[in-house]
Amino acid sequence: MMEYLQWLIFIVLNVVIDNKIRAQKLRKYVGLSLLATGLACAIWLPYWAHEAQLPSVPIGAVLLGSGLFLDRHRYSRTKSAHPLLVAPTLNLAADFPDDPLMRHLLQLVHEAVGLPKHQAINLNTSINHDLGCSSSEARRLMAALKQDFGLKLGDYKNNRYFKRRGFDVYLRYVERGCEGKAPLTINMLYQAIKAKRWESETLEAIGYQMS
Repeated sequence: MMEYLQWLIFIVLNVVIDNKIRAQKLRKYVGLSLLATGLACAIWLPYWAHEAQLPSVPIGAVLLGSGLFLDRHRYSRTKSAHPLLVAPTLNLAADFPDDPLMRHLLQLVHEAVGLPKHQAINLNTSINHDLGCSSSEARRLMAALKQDFGLKLGDYKNNRYFKRRGFDVYLRYVERGCEGKAPLTINMLYQAIKAKRWESETLEAIGYQMS
């Protein structure tokens, strides 16, 4: 009976850990740690598991660790095989930069927020005011920029460009929009990924100078 209970606990732990640990590196290192611990207990400390009446612990740790390590890419964002295909289909301003970096940025913005084909896009187009990007979409976009371009988020804060989420009259938890917040422009994103670092005041100053 005790052994069945241990396996039930391992199954529950596996589900919880798999859902809570989503970062690729963390899944890798936690998986390797559990795998090493399980193997060490099975090879060098088998008497400990027997004395503690926990014979399933070493095997369970090995299985948990192996699962995390082998499935460490599970929650990684899948990159598009053709990251530059979206740019030619858009209505871009005449002086809009036409380089692989910008096209890749537009693809990521399109995936996270959506880019309209019939609305002119220029460097001062803001994803929060003009494109209707929500706070949660912005978080996903910044995570994608970090992953694809190695962007260091520095002092980036979502609440600088978006209102905090809150409850509506029906007590539903909803986005509050961006009214009264600073614009988060495509040029700011472009300059940030070129510099590989987000510095709010510097990027916003660049945007205001071009307005």
